Amino acid sequence: MISCAEYKDKVRGCWFGKCLAGAIGMPYEGVPFTVTLSEDELELANVPNDDLELQLVWLEAVERFGTALTSQALGDIWLKRIPSGCDEYSIALFNMRRGVMPPASGYLNNYFCDGMGATIRSEIWALLFAGRPDAAGYFACRDAEVDHHGDGVLGEEFMAYAEAYAVEYSNIESALRYALDMMPEQSRIKRQLKIVFDMYDGSATDEEARSFLLMNYQTHPNFTDCVMNLMFIVNGLLRGKGDFIKTILDIVSYGRDTDCTAATAGAFLGCVYGMKVFPEKYLGAVENELALSSFVSDIPGVPLTLDALTEKIVLLHEKLIPDLSATKYPAYIPYKPKPGELPQLWKSSFLILDNDKHDVETAKKMLAEDGKVSPEYAPFVREFDTPYLDLSSYGNVRRLSLLTVINAEALTIPPDKLVFMACADVGLRVFIDDVRVLNNHSRHKMVPAFHRVQGGAAFNYPLKCGDKKLLHVELFHCTAPLKACIMFGNTANDLCDGIKFTIN
Repeated sequence: MISCAEYKDKVRGCWFGKCLAGAIGMPYEGVPFTVTLSEDELELANVPNDDLELQLVWLEAVERFGTALTSQALGDIWLKRIPSGCDEYSIALFNMRRGVMPPASGYLNNYFCDGMGATIRSEIWALLFAGRPDAAGYFACRDAEVDHHGDGVLGEEFMAYAEAYAVEYSNIESALRYALDMMPEQSRIKRQLKIVFDMYDGSATDEEARSFLLMNYQTHPNFTDCVMNLMFIVNGLLRGKGDFIKTILDIVSYGRDTDCTAATAGAFLGCVYGMKVFPEKYLGAVENELALSSFVSDIPGVPLTLDALTEKIVLLHEKLIPDLSATKYPAYIPYKPKPGELPQLWKSSFLILDNDKHDVETAKKMLAEDGKVSPEYAPFVREFDTPYLDLSSYGNVRRLSLLTVINAEALTIPPDKLVFMACADVGLRVFIDDVRVLNNHSRHKMVPAFHRVQGGAAFNYPLKCGDKKLLHVELFHCTAPLKACIMFGNTANDLCDGIKFTIN
């Protein structure tokens, strides 16, 4: 077992590495290209980062519930303390505010269930339960289930296993191999991370491994996909051999979710080596006072400095470890809802027509008059219980029209805060009351995120309560598989259910 002093040094090193490396990667977050970055080009800024902040929110739940902590309790804390968020955070909040609590909150209508948002929260569980990777992984899963499902949960479990092992045994490679062995055989995360290990164990040079990853795995449509980004993290950690700068620059060079990949690797190196892993010239680069958003800093008792955070983790570790079950904690079992278990939180109706076979203009006139369609068009009306419209059954169509009525009868968002988003896997045009508001032919696979939409656009479209408008979305050169997303939200990236897409 490691000494108390060594453990405390690793706790500090973990959080220090999280902050320092996250700052290195932050300027390149989301870039779809490779990043050529030398050490003398680093730009460091002390700004809030959700990689750290959300873990501080969990401290309140840990102090209240200890080892009896559940995903439902974490969901309650999230509702109480986190006012808004994007992607999986936003979807989880939407679900929980309507009574769908974890683990269902991370499952229902969650396009981003495999995102990095949970993987970046692993350190708190690894540090609290250092030496008990099974417990670290277990509580990491309870955390991740709030806003993730499947591989999105496994990503946090993987890092928690690896970090908790690393604190105890101080070895990069053995910690990562231990975590890989704990992943389910048929999971995407196991299959793809095994590729990284196979190249490392084989004859692939650093450059050959890099070229292979860039060619085959760097282009996932969602730049926050946790499996893709974990491939970069693990490859960089294995080949960096404990050299902090080499490791972080290599991981950032892949692009994509660079603040999260860098921060996760930096924290992991801190878990392995403590503060000695960081070059002396960077020891003053992270301020003792943590850069926190007000929703975090306003929480009573939350640590506001690196010193206070380190002390709190050490005290909680000493308190919690004796309370752990002597029986090994179970690995993640994905949530599967029973038939009829989940409520329908989303409902929309669209008249879907092939422009080459149907009279779209006549259909538009009917909808514009009274929101109804004649019997001959009724077979072409489809209802959806999710904002992500699966249109794959329409096969190869030159132009496909989606028609509906925007009904703002329950709208509560002020007009200047209302955001409209439309995106699809193919080119699209959008008309509202026959005025074109969007023309996008990028043919990127859609990513329906208000702050970084791909395959379309998101923009302010002011409506007031009671408004009704004709919506026409035209998709070009459709091929299966095909998805589209049309929704409203607000400027804080929250989904809006006060506007319906209806056909009588």
